[in-house]
Amino acid sequence: MNPLLQAYDAAADRAATLHRPLLLSHTKPDGDAFGSLVAARELLRARGADPLAVSFDPLPRTYSVFARFEPVGVLGREVPLADLDHCDGVIIFDTGAWNQLLPLETWLRASALPRIIVDHHVTRDVPADALIIDESAAATCLILYHWAVHQGWTLSPDAAAAIFIGIATDTGWFAHSNTTPDALDAAARIAALGVAPNDIYQRLYQTDDAARLRLRAAVLSTIELAAQDRLAVLSVDQETFARVGATLADTENLINDPLSIRSVVVSVLLAEQKSGPVRVSFRSKAPLPGLCDLDIDVAAAAADFGGGGHRRAAGARIEGALPEVKRLVTAHLARRIENAEAGRRS
Repeated sequence: MNPLLQAYDAAADRAATLHRPLLLSHTKPDGDAFGSLVAARELLRARGADPLAVSFDPLPRTYSVFARFEPVGVLGREVPLADLDHCDGVIIFDTGAWNQLLPLETWLRASALPRIIVDHHVTRDVPADALIIDESAAATCLILYHWAVHQGWTLSPDAAAAIFIGIATDTGWFAHSNTTPDALDAAARIAALGVAPNDIYQRLYQTDDAARLRLRAAVLSTIELAAQDRLAVLSVDQETFARVGATLADTENLINDPLSIRSVVVSVLLAEQKSGPVRVSFRSKAPLPGLCDLDIDVAAAAADFGGGGHRRAAGARIEGALPEVKRLVTAHLARRIENAEAGRRS
């Protein structure tokens, strides 16, 4: 049998033994993370379970589209840590890395509860009793869709909509290089269930407030080009966040703007937090004859700083002052680009 189908069955068998599974995803959750939590909660409830879906962070304004669903409780706010003692298993979506589970890392490491991981990222170091890993999948929500179809589970309207949002956001509304025929086919099949793409698009991308637009203008004004204009670097400090009335969550997708420059193959955004390390996001273009002649693996670049992700989209948290982190990251990426240039010419 196909190993992935075996993984579906093994994870389903394990999940069937859980009555009160804890559903988790990574810090700074995106559309795929929230979509996975909402959809999995619906699917498991339909199987007779009583899952507890928990987020490490409040729902950002960027993803207000999820306000249409039952809220996902925030750990330490709506969900006290003591509530986790009533769970009989853990299912983690859209990550398998300890550094993306920091608020519960100590608790998880000490827990003997059975653990299932559903993920599509290359970087992972969290052990589990059952794994559904498909690095070729455009989104974890796409894996969740196929898992449900394989098991014969019915998608409720909320589960279908949440999965569609996860696929759509992780593919950049079907524009990124991870937009596969599989992702498009799944989106079409979900739309046929009654999910309206135009409704979701409007709620996702046409509901920003003025603060986010001001932040976009401020961040774009910091753009610096390096490595013969192959690298674009953006940064935002706490003073800027306060001045425009925005938050870290409002930086979502801003990193993609410099990729509109023809010469740029890698974009990086550095965001200063109120406390803790600088958040660094990496993006790269896919090679395309006549337009992009380099193939830069930003997951490998992020891994050099203790982070990870996908070949085209990754992230890391780097200790230090923003100017120093910016210098280190810029120099590191410039070397990678220069090495790739040299390899292409040889």
